[in-house]
Amino acid sequence: MKNIYKFILVLVVLLSSICLFAQEDISQQFSSEIMYNVSVVGAVKNPGVYMVLPTSRVSEAIKLANTLIDTINVPVHASNNASKRNISLKRNNEVVKLDLLRFLVLGEEKSNPYLEDGDIIVVPVVKEQVQIFGAIANKNDEELLNSIELKSGDRVSDIIELVMGILPSADNKNAEIVRFIGDSSDTESINLNLDIIMNNIESNENIILQNDDRIYIREIPEYHNKSFITLIGEIAYEGTYAIENNKTTLLQIITKAGGPTEDADLFNAYLKRISKEDLQEPEYQKLRKTRAEDMSILEYRYLRNRLTEGSGVFAKNFDTLWNNKELEYDIILKDGDVIYFPAKPVAIKISGEVANPGLINHDAELNYLEYIELAGGLTSKARKGKIKIIRSNTGEWLKPSKNTKLYPGDTIFIPRKERFSYYWPYIQETIAFVTGLATSIIVIKSLMAN
Repeated sequence: MKNIYKFILVLVVLLSSICLFAQEDISQQFSSEIMYNVSVVGAVKNPGVYMVLPTSRVSEAIKLANTLIDTINVPVHASNNASKRNISLKRNNEVVKLDLLRFLVLGEEKSNPYLEDGDIIVVPVVKEQVQIFGAIANKNDEELLNSIELKSGDRVSDIIELVMGILPSADNKNAEIVRFIGDSSDTESINLNLDIIMNNIESNENIILQNDDRIYIREIPEYHNKSFITLIGEIAYEGTYAIENNKTTLLQIITKAGGPTEDADLFNAYLKRISKEDLQEPEYQKLRKTRAEDMSILEYRYLRNRLTEGSGVFAKNFDTLWNNKELEYDIILKDGDVIYFPAKPVAIKISGEVANPGLINHDAELNYLEYIELAGGLTSKARKGKIKIIRSNTGEWLKPSKNTKLYPGDTIFIPRKERFSYYWPYIQETIAFVTGLATSIIVIKSLMAN
């Protein structure tokens, strides 16, 4: 019985060994049989012969040779002008032209066939191209960058297809091709109706393109203009609101948003505009680059005042507009406007030369001097005779007395004693005037003496 077990054990070991050797031999044979030798030459980093699987496509072989076909997974090593649309596949004494861009952009499989053993792939350089601009779907794709390699026989519809079509905003009836005339830099303009081309690619409108043609597909002006403004603060429904640019008014939007809340300070509500055409101030920009001593007195005063104003802030007449509905104070809104409704103030602001500038709760019993004392008193640099009260609702600057009533939101401003440089422009103009006057007197006396 033991002999039988031994025999069976030896038989199992022998059979296992035979199976392992057979499997290894089959694996080696199978591995050698499923790899293809494919040559990749031309505008690639490493031209040569590559071993690929039978399931490999042309693009994968080129990828192995480090071309720029796969810009996502493979670094760009090849020539910057390696072709994607005029690749040649040599197979069994036949040459097939391939347009890999149609595979990469449109998924057209016949443009990127499976490989066979012995295939030769030739990647040429780009020799001709066209450019396309405007309302196209794929204008920002890194594969395209507005320039498309030109293939013999390409028509307008072929290039539009490679940019994934045109946008709904395209003005189809007013497209244009700008074409060079011969070898010169002179150009001609060819008008296109894309509606005709898209409906019938065989139409005469769908012309064959030439090297360096530029296709312009312009957008319909003001197509679905998405203009909006923003309401912030003490308004019933704050947020972003769509408007018709240069048409919707401030009062319409405030009404649509439910109006200001009871806590809104309409005297200090304001509209902030960012559109550049309303903010252009050439004189202000010029003065900012001018030295103080080169300015006139009026220019110097204008610059000082302008620097303290908010840029793009519209006149504050919200209270009159909302409560009295006086339309002369209404404002036509523009895209990007921001409308702010602050809460009613409860404090007096102390600004300038005091020990502790800032806010102090409003007390109707206090005058401006008592507020200054609460702020720590005046500093040694304070110009006592020039203290002003700035009304929050009107912006008016007042010279205060002990009996001047203060309201929440008002500002008490204590200026600093001016340095000599402040008076220098005045002194300069005075000297110039006196000098001119003296010269005139001398000239007149000389003439009279003669």
